[in-house]
Amino acid sequence: MGADDESPLEANRRAWDLMTPVHLDAPFYDTPAFLAGASTLKPVEVALAGEVAGLRILHLQCHFGLDSLSWARLGARVTGMDFSPAAIAAARALAGQCGIPADFKVADVQQLKTPDDPFDLVVTTYGVLCWLEDLDAWADGVRRNLRPGGRLILVDFHPVLEALHPGKMTGAMSYFPAPRAVGTWTRGSYAARDATIAYHEFRWQHTVAGVVTSLLDQGLALEAIEEYPYSSFPLFEELTHCRDGLWFSEETAAHPYMFSVAARRGTT
Repeated sequence: MGADDESPLEANRRAWDLMTPVHLDAPFYDTPAFLAGASTLKPVEVALAGEVAGLRILHLQCHFGLDSLSWARLGARVTGMDFSPAAIAAARALAGQCGIPADFKVADVQQLKTPDDPFDLVVTTYGVLCWLEDLDAWADGVRRNLRPGGRLILVDFHPVLEALHPGKMTGAMSYFPAPRAVGTWTRGSYAARDATIAYHEFRWQHTVAGVVTSLLDQGLALEAIEEYPYSSFPLFEELTHCRDGLWFSEETAAHPYMFSVAARRGTT
């Protein structure tokens, strides 16, 4: 099967399999610092989660597990899921290297089943929504994996950035979704622009309203929606000032860079 015959899911999985070994060595992720004891968690998700010691956390789209293992270092019992077998293999290796008890599973987060022991907290953060074709299926999986009363924390880059910086986030060239995702060829990666890899990938644009509606349709109750005039990562050239792990523009921000949603499953 050639690249032109691949489904979007197959193409994206292949892309992330290629990116994983590059990202393991990329300064962007700084795996050596993590192995030395540093946390990769950002202030926004830590504040939203609160105390996590003893909680069962499901980390969706965990890549090669640095955030998952950082949650585990805070005392949570963590399961990380990602559709890339290469990423999950790397996460398991890192967990063994660090001696951190965590479980990692290969799974498409748009096809999650109801587990035997649902989770207290589902977490998904940073560059996650653009890889989802079906928000309704994703939200259904979130609900299925939360125990009654369990919570979801979502933090992602704000979809308005695609309208303000056309083509740099999802390729939709608009705040609103394109009729369908357009496949593009990419060289390098966001974490290692000079890497000698090339791959076909597909991304989808989702509005904040679309994300929230998908969760409401599954019966989740919204606790908070926030928008932030800063970013956890220096996405754009104007984000030059880092304070307490967050990146700001020298000028007062005229638009949000990130948003978050906290939601809770009902008790029945």
